[in-house]
Parts: sequence; structure tokens; C-alpha cells
Amino acid sequence: MLTDRLRRLVRLPEAVLTGLLALFVAARVFICVRGDVFTSFDTFSYAHRGDPAFDRGTLVSLTGHAPRLWGVPIFYAIFPNDEARAVAQWAVGTVAWALLAWALWTCLRTLVTRILAAATVLTLGLLPQVANWDFAILSESLSISLGVLTLALMLLWARTGSVWHLGAATAAAVWWTFTRTDVRVFVVFLILALAIVAWRRPARRRQTLVAAGALVLATIWCTAITPVVDRTYTGWSATPEVRHEEGLMLFRLRLHVLPDPEVKAIFQREFDMPSCPGMEEIAAGPAWETAKFAAAYEQCTDFKAWGERNASDVWQRYATAEPGVFARQMREVVRLSVAGSDYAKTERVVPMAVEKLAFPPRSWVLKALGVAMLLAAAAFVVAARRRPDLTLAGTVVAVGSGVSLLAGIWFGAGEYWRFGIQEAIGLRLAALIAIVAAVDALLVARRDRAVPEEQSAPKPSRRRPQGRRRPQLRSWGACRGWPRSSCGPSSCETS
Repeated sequence: MLTDRLRRLVRLPEAVLTGLLALFVAARVFICVRGDVFTSFDTFSYAHRGDPAFDRGTLVSLTGHAPRLWGVPIFYAIFPNDEARAVAQWAVGTVAWALLAWALWTCLRTLVTRILAAATVLTLGLLPQVANWDFAILSESLSISLGVLTLALMLLWARTGSVWHLGAATAAAVWWTFTRTDVRVFVVFLILALAIVAWRRPARRRQTLVAAGALVLATIWCTAITPVVDRTYTGWSATPEVRHEEGLMLFRLRLHVLPDPEVKAIFQREFDMPSCPGMEEIAAGPAWETAKFAAAYEQCTDFKAWGERNASDVWQRYATAEPGVFARQMREVVRLSVAGSDYAKTERVVPMAVEKLAFPPRSWVLKALGVAMLLAAAAFVVAARRRPDLTLAGTVVAVGSGVSLLAGIWFGAGEYWRFGIQEAIGLRLAALIAIVAAVDALLVARRDRAVPEEQSAPKPSRRRPQGRRRPQLRSWGACRGWPRSSCGPSSCETS
């Protein structure tokens, strides 16, 4: 016999969500079974390799004396090998995406938008551009999953007001802060959102300010140890002889300056950059050859002297001196950052047409994402009054993703399609939240308008036909002393 809970699960509309979650978990299990673990040069700075050539010291430090922030290495240290780490990342990601689908389902009021939101979120969690990172022994999987988990828990807290949801969201956000340095941008906007909630909802002010305070302390902590992490990382770098600022400059020279004749001429003309045949030869080829490029830099004494003098500010001077050329290059970098990529090879369980809709080809991804952001902005305006919580959440995700993307480009260089994946996913989630919130608000408004019309419509007459008069029923006290036939059996005998 079915229990009451099982009956509720097989009853619409809950059955729809149950079915979607079941399909999602089944597809994720298939991806997990068929997925291949991916490692790169950066992996040994997150997890020990069991090789003295790569294991160069401790990887977990709460004070920054490690090559990475502690969020990812402390998670990897729990598991004995890369396969177990990949499965653990897969599990965190599966829970995060399922919880976000459930959170949006509970926040929306119409079945259409509930199905649209849940199905889209779960589909996004199955795409190779998202799922592949669970099998890469790098920071991207946790930076994506913990961000999604934080968003889901915050939405549940906004819906229920539960201190447990807020506490879990704060814990996830603190852990998320220490996965990558650029996550601090998201956390700062999350703190601002909590401040707005504390101002607008006095009943939740105390718990909200406690959560915001915890995130402020986490942000300060992360900011304080980041310079130490940068200095410690040089021992794990492919170019340990080059300090952090010079290493960043070398990446930019290799990717943006020397391969581009126009930019190279600007650097030579405006900033007196000398020539180095060895570096220029490597830059002309397709392979990065980072170690060889750094070795050629060390051998060109004039170039190295120029680099030591200009590494700290030459990029800023370039942006100021040639804003048009700089903007052209940055547009290309943004395009690479938001297009998405897959490092680990995973099975495709979503039709290619859906995949291209979510992650269009690089040739027109900027146009598609630009249109999506314009639609999101208009949708937030529509939904602001009826769906303030979803509007605030979507706005924080959109603005945080955009600012974090630009900050990462300005302060970093390298594998943009990898470093910008969390922002690329964030922008897509923001567009989804905006659209479903606006549609939900419009459908509810339409339903509310229909109710008064039905109430104001004239009701049909219910006059009794002429004939035998129905006897009035009286209470037990009114029946005493009267013949039973005049009271009727139901009014007295059932008392």
C-alpha cells in the first residue's frame, strides 16, 4: 500500500519535479560511470602526486603558505586518489544542481515556470561545458558547484526564512570564497544583497547581519593571505625563477603582444620594448611553450631588464595609451571567457541543438549573450514588484558575474576559457532567473485579474420551485417538546 508521502510524490505537480530529478540523477550517474579523470600541470599544486619532483611541500595552509587557497586542497586531501576526488566532485555538483532546481520550483507559483526553471537548470548541469569539470582535478568544479549551492540555499532561505538554510548558505559561501581568489567579487555582491534584505525585512535583520558579518570576515581573511599565496606559488610554477608580476607580464606578451603586429609595434614605440628573437620565434608558433618562453626571456638581458622595470604597470599604460586597440583585444578575451570549454572528456547526454543553444559557437556567443542580458534586464523590471527575491538574486548573479569576469581579465592572463567558466555559467543562470521570474509574475497577475471578474459576474438565481415547503431543521434544544416528525431525524438523533 502506498504511503502518504509516496502518494504526494506521484501526484501532480510534484510528480513532474520528481520525474525531472530522477532523469537528472540517472544521466549524471551515466556521466560519472563513463567519465575520464583529467589532470594538468596545475594539478600538483592542488593534490599531491606521490612523486618527489612534484610534491614540493604542504598544499593546505590557512595562512597562505601554500600554492593555492585552502578551499580545494583541503577537500582533495580527504580522498586517496584522483578517481575518488572526481567522484566526490561529481556528488557535490549533482546535489548543487538538483537543489537549485528544487529551490526555483518552490519560489515560483505557476506550473509552467516551475517546469521551465527546473528543466533548464537540470539540463545545464548535464552539459559537457559544466559536467566535465567534475572530472578535472582543478579548482573549477568546486568553484562552480559551491556557487550554485550557495545560490540555491539563499533562495530557499528567502522563501522559508529558515535559519538552517541561511547557515548552510553562509557555510557554503565561506568555503566558496577560498576556492579561487576571484570568487571574492561574488561574495562582495552577496554581502550587499544581505544588507538590502536586512534593511527591507526587519524581522530577519539579526540573522542576516550575522551571515553578512561572517562573509565580511571571510573576504578579509582571503584578501590578507592572497599575496602570501602568490609568493608561495612561485615554487610550483613552471617558471619559478620569475616573480609573480613578471610571470603575468610574460603571459600577456606571449598571448597578446608579440603575436599581434599592431600591438607589438605599440609596445616598441610607446614603451621602448626591446627585441628578443627567441621569444618572438616561440610567439609565432601555435604552442604556448611557457617554460621555453621564460627561458628565452631570461637569456635576453635587455628584455629582462625592461621587464623588471615595466612589469607592474605596462598593461595599464597600454590601456590608457591605445584604448581602441586594447578594447579590441579585450573583446576577444571576453568572447573566449564566456564561450565555455571542456577539458575532461564526458559522455554527451543532451542533444547537440540544446548544447549549442546554451553555449553557442565562439563566433557569435557575444551577440547571443548580449541579447540574453538585454532580455534579462527587461525581465527584471517586469518581475521586480511581484518577485523581489528572485529579482535581487538574479541581479546579484548577473552583476557579480560581469564584474568578476572583467576583474579576472584585468588581473590575470592565460586559459581564459577555463578561468571564466564560473562567470559564463553565472550569466546564463541570471538570464534564466530573470525570464522565469518575469513569466511567473505575468501569469500570476493574469490569474489575479481573472478572479475578480468571476466574482463580479452575476450569479444564477437559486429560487426554489413552488410546491411543498421544506421543514426547517432545529437544534437539539429546539426539538425538545416537539413531535419528532416536525424536527427530522438528522437534527436531533445525530446530536
